[in-house]
This record gives sequence, structure tokens and C-alpha cells, in this order.
Amino acid sequence: SGRGNIEGRAIIQTITPESEIISLAAAQDYERFYENEIAFRKALVYPPFCDICLVGFAGTEEQKVKKAALSFFEELKSKLSGEYSHLKMIILGPAPAKIAKISNKYRYRLIVKCRMNSSARQLFTQLLKGFYKDKKFGKVSAIIDVNPDDIM
Repeated sequence: SGRGNIEGRAIIQTITPESEIISLAAAQDYERFYENEIAFRKALVYPPFCDICLVGFAGTEEQKVKKAALSFFEELKSKLSGEYSHLKMIILGPAPAKIAKISNKYRYRLIVKCRMNSSARQLFTQLLKGFYKDKKFGKVSAIIDVNPDDIM
């Protein structure tokens, strides 16, 4: 690529050369790219219009991990229909992670779209504490990652 006054050149390899994103990048039309991207993100409720929380579960017994994820999901739904009914959340899952098994550990996940305010943090803290107190999921670990770099 170029430096200073020296013109640069970029080569873009794609299977979709007709893509509007590719056209906008080639034209260096940042404003139109932003307008399209922000409209897309708003329509699908993506950041910056929400936070994305990954709730991940991992363990050596697949059925136990799956049941743990389902139990957490049911408890989350219950709290959202009760004391946390003021919170708006979109819950996707539970489902196997993109890579369902790593290092002999099965992985499941929930993806939650919400505003991570103090009330939401309090809810997730309660849910995690309750999860770890439940002995039937003793060999399953759970994590919550807010706005992760990757959705495992």
C-alpha cells in the first residue's frame, strides 16, 4: 500500500464482486458504507443498538452441558417474565457452539441481545450464582462475555 504521497494499490479477492460492500470499499465511499451498515445493524438489533452477551457452557458430558444451557435459558425466561419484566432481551439458543467440542469439552451457548445496564448485570449475576450453586451441573462451567470479539 502507499505511504505519504506514494499512491497505493489494493487487491480484493472475493466470490461476490457484485457486493455493494465491495463496491463501496473500492470507491472509498465511507459515508454510504456507514449509512448502509448502521441501518442494517438497527434492523437486526446489533450494536450499537444493543449489547450482545454470549453465555457459554462447557463440560465433558454433552447431555449435562446441554441440560445446563437449557436450565439457564428457562431460568432467564422465568426472571424476565417476573421481577425483571422491565428488561427487554432477545434470546437466541441454547444451541451447540460454532465449534461444538474442543479439548474433549462440549460447548453450548446462548446469545442474548440487550442493553447491559445495572439491572441486566444484576440479573446475570443472580443467574450465574444460582447456576454454580446447583450441584447437578457441578462439572459444567458457565461464562458470560459481553460484546465478545467472537461468538464461540
